Amino acid sequence: MNRRFLLATVGVVLIAIALPAQTDGLQRGFSSLELGMDIDTVKELLRNDAQFAYRGDADVSFLPSTRLPIIETAGVAFVERAIFQFRDERLFVISLLLNRRRLDHYSVFTALVARYGEPVDLDPSAAVWDDGTTRISLERPLTVKYIDRVALDAMIEGGRAAEALDAMTRELFLDGL
Repeated sequence: MNRRFLLATVGVVLIAIALPAQTDGLQRGFSSLELGMDIDTVKELLRNDAQFAYRGDADVSFLPSTRLPIIETAGVAFVERAIFQFRDERLFVISLLLNRRRLDHYSVFTALVARYGEPVDLDPSAAVWDDGTTRISLERPLTVKYIDRVALDAMIEGGRAAEALDAMTRELFLDGL
């Protein structure tokens, strides 16, 4: 029991060390990787980051049906897997699937609360911090996501615009019958 507590504490401390110091708002990424970076910069940083086992272009693929590039790579130690999603050629989402043998949900939640304060949204499946520019969520079983809110809002608005256009086109079609 004490060994698990010690490992979890060391894990939280190491994650805190890996996170750059935050002055205003939420952190925009993990380690040297930040939302908004282009894919080539992310690839280069992943090659040189000891927290990831990035293998190069073998880890790059596309989301089905969207043709949006993603990088999925194994992590080392506290990060089990990492997924980097791109939109408009910029890093849009960082998903870190954390190693549940080395970290626990409570320790990660406590570290995030210490850093950012209480979450703006909390339910059994996720805790969310949001400053209007960046959204950080801690999801179960043990995933931390960094999301570019500006790009997310644009996607939501684009979806609403597409829905509105579809509804208008439908009405025009029905009126023409």
